[in-house]
Formats: sequence, structure tokens, C-alpha cells
Amino acid sequence: MFTIFSYKITEKHLLIAILLFGAILRFWGLGSAEFYHDEGFTAFRSIGYLDYMNNDDQTTPVQWFENLPVLPWWTHLSFHDHPPLFFLLQFFSFKLFGDSLFAARLPSALAGIFSVYIIYLLSDKIFRNKLSRILASFLFAVSLVHIWVSRSSLFESVQIFFILLNIYYFFKIARNSILSQSKDYLMFGLTLGFSFLAKYTSFFLIPVYVIYLAYLSYESYRNHKPHESNISRTSHVSNKSYWSDWRLYAAFGLALVLFSPVVIYNIFLYKTVGHFDLQFAFLFHQQTPEWQASLGKIQDPFSEIISNLSMMYSIPFLLMAIAGIGYAVYSVFYLKIRFKPEISDIQKSEPHNSAAVFWLLNIIFITLMLIAVGSAFRFISLYAAPAVMLISLFFDDLFSRFNRELLFKILVAGFLMYELFFGLSILWTFPDFGIVTLDKYFDGEFNGQRSLSIPSSPNSHLDKIIKDNAARLPAMEKPVLIIHDTNVALSPRLWLFTRRNYYEGIPVLSVDQFKNFLKIGGTDKFNGYLIYFVKASKNTPLNPAFYTPSGEEFEYFLRSQFNLSPVKIIYGYNNLLMFTVYKFNL
Repeated sequence: MFTIFSYKITEKHLLIAILLFGAILRFWGLGSAEFYHDEGFTAFRSIGYLDYMNNDDQTTPVQWFENLPVLPWWTHLSFHDHPPLFFLLQFFSFKLFGDSLFAARLPSALAGIFSVYIIYLLSDKIFRNKLSRILASFLFAVSLVHIWVSRSSLFESVQIFFILLNIYYFFKIARNSILSQSKDYLMFGLTLGFSFLAKYTSFFLIPVYVIYLAYLSYESYRNHKPHESNISRTSHVSNKSYWSDWRLYAAFGLALVLFSPVVIYNIFLYKTVGHFDLQFAFLFHQQTPEWQASLGKIQDPFSEIISNLSMMYSIPFLLMAIAGIGYAVYSVFYLKIRFKPEISDIQKSEPHNSAAVFWLLNIIFITLMLIAVGSAFRFISLYAAPAVMLISLFFDDLFSRFNRELLFKILVAGFLMYELFFGLSILWTFPDFGIVTLDKYFDGEFNGQRSLSIPSSPNSHLDKIIKDNAARLPAMEKPVLIIHDTNVALSPRLWLFTRRNYYEGIPVLSVDQFKNFLKIGGTDKFNGYLIYFVKASKNTPLNPAFYTPSGEEFEYFLRSQFNLSPVKIIYGYNNLLMFTVYKFNL
């Protein structure tokens, strides 16, 4: 029970308030928040569960097998660059709520909210002080990096949810390997498999678990006492080794079974093109001539981790995380090495010691993994949970020492308020590139209708997708065409334009493609078309690999020859020009 301004408030009440506040932070304007660069790579492919990126520099099985009447069965088991779980979750979200950014981001938002609750469940088994449990939940709920991944069409929020849920069940079986219920092992295996299916970087859990169980076994042997885990302050267990329980191996086996579709996919992929998927090919340094662009592997190097951490985590948070790491190291070695206390003292400190070991191992192996894969913003989001737990572990000790000190209370309140405002800043500081505004403009123009003349593709598999989706939509009174600036970056191009071509029955061409059509057949092919031309400015995301002046030349042609004026001018951050839209008939 807490007393705030003479009101009695229970821990449950505070938890509900934190969860509601965390939900507001993750759902507020979810469908209207600006488009993040990588979101198009996942969202576009998830709509039809189609591994295709409309990019000749990074081709996929739908292009390799274009001459076959049906794609090989194994091509549906995974994707060429990522495991399939997040795509499946988005696919079902699109089916329920339609093709929108809200539906694309919904799985991440829900996973983010549930992750806050799991942080509380983990804290409930570790910390002695109720304030520490509330502190951990609040810090995670307002974490800027976690709010960001929870509001984005990115893998990390779902990945973090399954990692935390897996850790929760791991702690349940680590508490008492003999008396744990078989369903705990079942859930541990299931959630571990889902973690791997969410993203390959979840594999850092394996060395964490192995070393931590070895640590617990060693401590049990060393102290000659009933085994006591980091999540239970009262339960005693047999000192029988974890490694002799068949259910642990069965759980790992279950995780492997769940991951087997990815294994099968990679076996057939290797037989077809001589290498594994993009991530494993990168890991094993394989040659990938089909993927010259290697989108998804162009990341910030590990050398930039300090600057990236300081952008996604506040300086006070980072300082407290360092303090938490220092306290964890201190708590592990202080009693056992320096002072060699009585067994009763060790038992009293065991929950903190083992928790410190576990979360330190998380920090260590996440860092080792990032050395290999880079320090992109979404990658360093994996630090959020272990950092919060180590900070809360530190505060759990401080609360027992200084809980009645006014200055300490003021400092804690100041830290929490700073984190709150730092986390809130994601709602208004993310740059507006005009992508969502342009997307909504087209939604209003087409109003769920397709062009009278639908697109086509020389690839039979892609053409079938176009025809099937167009058949479900009412037709407009005239044919419509979108011509877009060739310089637009691939990710927003997939969402803004390619999506409409394949799933909404709106023909789409780049300026250069349109010019080629005119050279071959003149303007007769487009007689009667209502044409939209989208000119991108230098301020919006552009393709970094090349630049062509074709968009500027076409805009000049429309203005000089047809005396056209824009029907829509879109400005973004700092009132900078982002897109100019022209509308005309041929």
C-alpha cells in the first residue's frame, strides 16, 4: 500500500495506471505517426505474405521461379532475409483491419504493452521492495527506445515480447527444476522457438541460459544447500542438476521443431542458389550474387554504439545503467570473495546475486552480438529490458537504505520525471517527411476503388496477385496512373506506390519507366487516364545509391508545356518541402 497525497493506493492500482499510460504512449496517433525508413520492407511484404521487394538488386524466389506455374512449397516457409513470424502477425493484422499503417504497427504496439506487464512479473519475483517493482515497470513503460519500436512496423517489439516471456518461463523452471510443472517447460520451449522465429538475434539467449544454469549448479554444489533461484525468495529446491532433467532438453527440442521451417527453407535455398538466407549468408561470409544491395545488412557499425545509445537512451538513464552494472558486479563478488560471510548471509543475498548474474549475462552477450551485426537503433533496443532490471536492482538496495531520506526521494522523483519527458519526446520530435500525409492523400483520392484499367506484370505469380486483389475492389469510372519520382527511397516507395500497384489495382510507374513507355508507344496507351505525378524534394528519403534528374525534368515539362500547377504541396519538418503532386489527363 502506498500513500500519495493522503490517498491509499495499492501496488495493483499503480500497475494498472502504468499499463494504461504505456498503452497511451504506444497507441496515441499510431496510424498517423510518421513513416520510419525500414517500415516499408516489412509492411509491404506482409500484406500478401509475399517475399518480394520490387528490386532487381535483391531478388527473391518469386523472381527466380517466374517460369514455373506454381512456386515451390518451401518458398512459403520463410523469407529470404528474415524469419516469418512477424510477417505472419502483420498479415493477420492487415486481414482484420485493412491495409493501413495502423494495422502494420498494431502487432508491435500490443507486444510493447504486454512486455511492460512481463517486466512487472519478472520484477515481482526478484525485488524485495514494492517500489522497485513499480520503478522497473514505469521505466520500461516510458523508455523512448521501447516506445519507438512499439510504434513501428519493425521486428524488435515482438522479438522483445517473446524474449521476456521466454525469460519468465525460464525463471519458473530455474526456480525448481524438479518440482516445476511440465507446462512451464512446454511454454519455455514454445516461447524460445517464437523468439527465434521473430528474429535471429534472439539466439543470444542460448549462451545466457547455459552459463546461468551452470552458475546455479555451481552455487548449489559450492554451498551444499538446497538450490534457491533468482526469482524466488522463499522456495527451496533439490540440488539435483538441471542437466539431468529430460524436460529441459525436450523444451530446447520443441524450440528447434518450431524453428524447423526456417531450417528447411535454408536447406532448399542452399540447393537452389548455393547459399543460405541473407542473415545466415552474412554470418557465414557466403557469396550472394542475387543480393547485390543486401538491404537489411547496411547498418550502423558497432563503432557508433556510444552515439546511438545517447540518442535512444537519456544520459541519466545511461549513467544509472552503468551504476546498475557496477552494483551487480559488486553484489556478486562482494560477499563471496572479499568478506567470505556465513552461509545465512549468502542465502539472504542470493536473489539479488543470481539476478545480477543473469542480467549481466544479457548485457554481455547482446554486446557481443552487436559487435557482429552493428549498432542500429532498433538493435540497441535489446538493451532496454536488462538495463531497466539492473537499474531497479540497484534501486532495490537503495530503497532499503535511504527510503526515509527526503533528498533521496526527490532525486528518484526527478529521475523518473526526466525519463517520462524524454520518452514522451518521441511523440513530437520524430521528423515529418510527408510520407504519411501523401499516403492519406491517395487514400482520399481513390477511396478504396481500383483503376478502371488494372496493372499487369510479366511475372505470372505477381500478375495473379494483382488480378486477385483487383477483382475484390470496385472500379473507378476511368483508368488511373501514378507516376512517381525515381529517386524516392525503396522503403517508402514500397508502401506509397508499389503497394497500390499490387494490392489496390492502381497502375504505378517511375518517371523513367513512363518515359520508356512513351518512347515505345507514344501517348496513345495512356489516353483517357487520370494521371498523378509525385515529385520528391531533396528533403524526403531518397535512394542513396543513385540520383537521376528525370523527376525535375518531367516537372519542368508539365509546368512549361501544360501550364500545370500542383494540386497538393506537402511540407514536413521545419516547414521544408517534401512532395509536390500534379494531376492531369492525356
